[in-house]
Amino acid sequence: MTLYEKFKKLNIDFSQLSLAQRSGQSGYFCTPKDAEIIGWAGVDGIHCCFVKGFGETVFAVNPSNLPGEYVHPLARSFEDFLRLLLACGLDAAEQSWIWNRGEFEAFLETYPPRPEQQAVWNTLQEALGLSPMDDPYGYIQEVQSGFDYSKILYPKEYYELMPNPPETQEPPERPEWKVYFEGGFSFHHAGRDKPGKEIPIHKTFSWSGRIWHIPAAYVCGKGLVMDLCMEINPTDFQSFLEKWCPHGEVLRTLTPEDEQQRDAEHPMNLNFTPKLTVNGRELRRTSGNGLGWIPLSCRPESERGNLSQQDQETLWMMEHYGLAPDRVWMFWRESFPWATKTKPVVKNVSLSLEQCPVRIAGPRFTVSGSGDSVPFIHPVTGDAHILHIVEYEAQETDANLFQDKQQWEYPTHYTAMSYFTEPDLPRQSLTVRDCGEGDRTRLKQPCMTGPSAANSVGIIIGGADGPTTIMLSNGATTQTRSACSSLYFEPPETIVWRMVFYQKAVEDISLDLPLP
Repeated sequence: MTLYEKFKKLNIDFSQLSLAQRSGQSGYFCTPKDAEIIGWAGVDGIHCCFVKGFGETVFAVNPSNLPGEYVHPLARSFEDFLRLLLACGLDAAEQSWIWNRGEFEAFLETYPPRPEQQAVWNTLQEALGLSPMDDPYGYIQEVQSGFDYSKILYPKEYYELMPNPPETQEPPERPEWKVYFEGGFSFHHAGRDKPGKEIPIHKTFSWSGRIWHIPAAYVCGKGLVMDLCMEINPTDFQSFLEKWCPHGEVLRTLTPEDEQQRDAEHPMNLNFTPKLTVNGRELRRTSGNGLGWIPLSCRPESERGNLSQQDQETLWMMEHYGLAPDRVWMFWRESFPWATKTKPVVKNVSLSLEQCPVRIAGPRFTVSGSGDSVPFIHPVTGDAHILHIVEYEAQETDANLFQDKQQWEYPTHYTAMSYFTEPDLPRQSLTVRDCGEGDRTRLKQPCMTGPSAANSVGIIIGGADGPTTIMLSNGATTQTRSACSSLYFEPPETIVWRMVFYQKAVEDISLDLPLP
């Protein structure tokens, strides 16, 4: 029995690995020819697959990418693919081709695994005897840098949709408007389900400081699809670009705090959870697709010529809904399976939007040891708090956790602390991080050929004794939290720490949607 066959027999929630299973498993126009789909991420139509002729190589397919960038290899074998998932998850692995190492690691820091996701990862690790990939970013870069993309074959529909060279390009003909339950924003869907029936909504409201439009919903055989459109003033977008991406200036190196502030200020960034109720029954969202539009006035002169296929399809969508193309837009297409066994008659619909907590940079600090206290002001509430250090000591991790020890030398020293805050803060609202990135791995024999020794190391270190219950001055109790520094070859004399807060910036909103 192969590892893949053993994997499929595991009694786990595959959706927590972003490998949800779907009946039929039919792909998109950009899914390689003769592909065997492993699973679906649940957003943007992203899926992973094997491709005939490429052995055990695992590919990621993202129909929302620009033409020519739909497919990327992630791992040379299914075992390596699972080890990647254990190290960074599919979201980071699939997007890594557009990031540098700092951006990759910042994503992992911003979106750590959820408890239910970590539980599935632990089960997978124990059941198959696998360990997380030591350097997931470096591994993916190596796999993709030497790959010949010209060898991938696609179905006929793919080649029909690819844009012609600029000298022969003709204005594309707008296709018939169709929305599918599992089709994302694509006008073409290779699945067996029929397009949904459009229900005009025409709802406009204000939320998160933006104007929102819900132009329509679509009744499909498997569930209801809803389009959400967030309108952004081009002046606000231009102000953001001038502050963080000034034209003609050398790219700045941003501190982690700067990156958090930039992401928080980005007009198109909004992470939220939609919840839909149809005929009094809540529908559970299973997939969502995001798409942005930047008007030509906000683009550099060199990018105002030929539009990409995605730009053209976005223009068709705005034309269908009567939206102004001189505005900045973010679009979301959300899919909700029916809560009943059969498709119901839709009588009433309500929608709620809940913003996910955003990262907010806090102060930096240093401590000398156990018993130290760090006063701080919460950057949102303005309340005064104290961070109390309970334990603070230099430790060393087991070098046997790492692979390729004969070729590579790994840093093993780190500093661990346990702490609590007074007054207490919700556990998910504050984390403490090392400002430094730690030391890079290095070759034991510099004359050896292979990747340069520029790979940083990231592992999860857990406390052996678990949290301790603390009695606060007001008589309440709380539990200690833990934090670990990055890894170093020698015990660092001083660690500069930083606080990261997680706070919702806007209140949730609930809407009753009008039906014709």
